[in-house]
Amino acid sequence: MVLLISFLWLQASSISKQLEEAYYLCAAKNLQRNARGLNSFKSLYIKSLIKNDEKLTIKALRGLIKCSKLLGLSTKEYQIELDALQGKKSSVTSKKSKKRGNALKKVVLRKGYIEFYFDFPLKKELIHQSNLAYKRKRLYKEIYDIGGRLEAKRHIYRLRTIKRMKIAQYTPKKLRIVFEHSRPFGTSYKLVGKKLIVYLHKKPIKKSVKITKEEIFSPDSFVEQNSQRVIVIDPGHGGKDSGAIGYKKKREKDIVLQIAKKVYKKLKAQGYKVYMTRRGDYFIQLHDRTKFANRVNANLFISIHANAAPKKSKYLSLKGVETFFLSPARSKRAKRIAALENKVAMEHLSYYSKNVFLNFINREKTIQSNKLAIDIHRSVLYEIRRRYKVEDGGVRPGPFWVLVGAQMPAILLEVGYITNPTEAKRLSSPYYQELIARGIVSGVTNYFRHNE
Repeated sequence: MVLLISFLWLQASSISKQLEEAYYLCAAKNLQRNARGLNSFKSLYIKSLIKNDEKLTIKALRGLIKCSKLLGLSTKEYQIELDALQGKKSSVTSKKSKKRGNALKKVVLRKGYIEFYFDFPLKKELIHQSNLAYKRKRLYKEIYDIGGRLEAKRHIYRLRTIKRMKIAQYTPKKLRIVFEHSRPFGTSYKLVGKKLIVYLHKKPIKKSVKITKEEIFSPDSFVEQNSQRVIVIDPGHGGKDSGAIGYKKKREKDIVLQIAKKVYKKLKAQGYKVYMTRRGDYFIQLHDRTKFANRVNANLFISIHANAAPKKSKYLSLKGVETFFLSPARSKRAKRIAALENKVAMEHLSYYSKNVFLNFINREKTIQSNKLAIDIHRSVLYEIRRRYKVEDGGVRPGPFWVLVGAQMPAILLEVGYITNPTEAKRLSSPYYQELIARGIVSGVTNYFRHNE
């Protein structure tokens, strides 16, 4: 008992000391010290959420507001959270401030091409072009993700060359232009000052690729190259946290562990250095999973889960594979799935606490995580669809706590719905698990080829 009291006293003393130091740094007339003070208050804020210490949360938020003002940073999220904790009406107005940079101002439809006018000259690195084909549905897409924003609402255009074009705000900092047609087609683009011109071609564009001797490698050299790469596989849930309970009482934690072990063996066979966050049926806190990945300096973090419908009436209709990367969720579906996977950890956090917490994520890795999610998602679907018909749930941003804190590209893969009778039977099959594992490994290989 005496030891426990001594430990608690030392812990309180340590927090008190950190608060004192943070206040001192924020009071200094030096921007570098102010920035250090801001980081100290961020650390205290995270500690307060984990400990569920409301008094410390209020002190940390006040410090964050003070330091942010000195550094000329936004205090909106902190102020909303502070007002909510103190039971006050928020002093932050809901009016959106005018932002500058890469706003799409005008769209002009021409014969065979389209002109997009921005308020700033676009850079090539802000444009990411990709394509998707759903042959069974006779739907082909050319996608342009552009760093910028859409001032108008989401819009759909009917075109003469192809069926349609959709423009929408994909993420807060990225707008998406999607061209759709019932037959294969192609697009190309060029930049002229503040104008982006996209040309529509009725036939796909064949790209000739020259391969140099340096790019040709043997299996041995491939394995040697992979030996420098570290991958952490995270089977979701475990122990007291069974995850979703599905058809015929199948448990998510068991299925994802079986899949993870297959992925582990396949990646090892290709020469990668691979770790698993758990190898058996035991519980690990969500924040300890990415902490482990950071400690081993992982290049990639892949968390494997199985999805579940929110109610019995949806058991048959909800199905398919979905892949997520860490970002504040925009869709109701992403929020629902995230809430299910986050259930065990940090249950006491309020809506605004979660938003503030997500502001501390490593946003530099968000783009890489999105790319990794796309490569793995495509490969998993390709492998499964060679034998089975499966729904494509898409790649989405979502606020998954298991990905918070990762200092490397990190994704969460939902391999199917355990509450759907058909998918639950498949997910329990070793052969089906093998197809998923092959897809994940193939996606990892594609990611490294595209990005290194």
